[in-house]
Amino acid sequence: MNSGPLDIPKPQGGASLVVAWRCQKRQILVVGNNAIAASRVYSALDADAEVTLISPKVGMCHELLVRIERSEIAWCDREFQESDLAGKEMVLVTLEDRDRCEEIASLAKKNRIPINVADMNDLCDFWFMSTYRDQSLQLAVSTNAQAPKLANRLRRHLVSSLPDGVGDAVQRVGLLRKKIAKSDPSILSRSRRMRWLAQLCEYWPLERLSQLSEQEIEELLESYKADEGYKSGSNDDADCLEESDDVLRHHSIPASKVVKKGRIRLVGSGPGSPELLTRAAYDAITTADVVLADKIVSEDIIRLIPSEVKIARKFPGNADKAQEEMNMNAVELLKQGKNVVRLKCGDPFLFGRGGEEVLFFRKYGFEAEVIPGISSCMAAPLFGGIPVTHRGTANQFMVATGTGKNCTLPDIPPYSSNRTTVFLMAIHRLPMIVQDLIKHGYPADCPVAIIERASCPDQRVLRGTISTICEIIERVGTTPPGTLVVGQAVNALAKNPDEIITQQNPTYPLLGLHEPESVGCN
Repeated sequence: MNSGPLDIPKPQGGASLVVAWRCQKRQILVVGNNAIAASRVYSALDADAEVTLISPKVGMCHELLVRIERSEIAWCDREFQESDLAGKEMVLVTLEDRDRCEEIASLAKKNRIPINVADMNDLCDFWFMSTYRDQSLQLAVSTNAQAPKLANRLRRHLVSSLPDGVGDAVQRVGLLRKKIAKSDPSILSRSRRMRWLAQLCEYWPLERLSQLSEQEIEELLESYKADEGYKSGSNDDADCLEESDDVLRHHSIPASKVVKKGRIRLVGSGPGSPELLTRAAYDAITTADVVLADKIVSEDIIRLIPSEVKIARKFPGNADKAQEEMNMNAVELLKQGKNVVRLKCGDPFLFGRGGEEVLFFRKYGFEAEVIPGISSCMAAPLFGGIPVTHRGTANQFMVATGTGKNCTLPDIPPYSSNRTTVFLMAIHRLPMIVQDLIKHGYPADCPVAIIERASCPDQRVLRGTISTICEIIERVGTTPPGTLVVGQAVNALAKNPDEIITQQNPTYPLLGLHEPESVGCN
């Protein structure tokens, strides 16, 4: 595809290359004996580096004396000498003597050893950042040496927003990742492994991930293995399981023996924000004994649920099996007399399999109650500042699914300049949909928008055209769920339709559009 000049981001310059450097067994030299030197030593030891301290004992801070006594570091009781650089891979200086620091920095650069000199930015090859650690999780904030104290405040602000147990979540996902890689080590499977784990990381609440037991990790591993036969690199259609004509035939629960006790409600959770739950939906999820939630339901809504929550294990290639598993779980709970809620994103009957679930539970003697939800087919464009109809631009709109039965492509309607077409569940197969749009006469410059996580705090809007949107997604990535909007109305209210990425504050009043804040292309 051809790309215009606005599609390729221009480097702004002035940034640092932020990396996480593996320091195990690396030789790090620290010159100094004050509290800053002690902080540098601790950071190096925490990264499993081998530390040598050069400084006279006179005036040395207590923490360094303790580490010397514990033999945690090597120590030379004298001033720095050029020979101290031999075999070292990093130098950290905390002296106050400017001339001495310049001398050490010059020698380090001569020997091509990266150096940091505390509070002398012009002598530094790199800076330390304000950091936070919880087991394997590390967060770091840099102001590029402009305002290090402000970096501390920003770091505290970020940390305060983290849920409890986030370090445990990282550990457990890491353990699952290793088990999956061990069970399916082929390089050809790498993309599928990454895609499967990405689904887990994006959709499951962090609190839930932090509480994964060994048994649940093994169960997730088995879920992955159930999709073992699907080769990585194949198209979406080949990755999808064939849907059975009779989803009940492999189960051993005869419908005639089920005793009608429990209550089942299919509840729409809306596009994502808890503020868009209907009162009926809120009452249902807060009074249920068990909530069986689709993975795409937002974490903020999951947090409102006081009872047990089970997340559907729908991943690429096993959606039908996961749906079947969730349905049977609901039947078991209903047999126990439980008040069960099937919590679904958007509206249960709009590409949400709600109708199929009504028929399923009816076979077992349970009549499902349905509580509508706000659908993202209209809410997402609204939150993205896009009117699905607009006088003189669009006098009709159509809703289509991007994933039909057996993962088939949707039937693309012929192009009409007066129509807005909204595709749900389409982003994962965007290139194929774009090809079909072109085949059906859609012009290459037809405006396209993707609204990610509509109504949530991290909502993002991507704009392009039919000819550029795939390249934009490939460059900037995408965070599910996303809604695809195609048509001239995409730019009807846009002040700058050439802006590729906009971030919007979704807390504005629903009936008044908020002015998007441009965040550029990076």
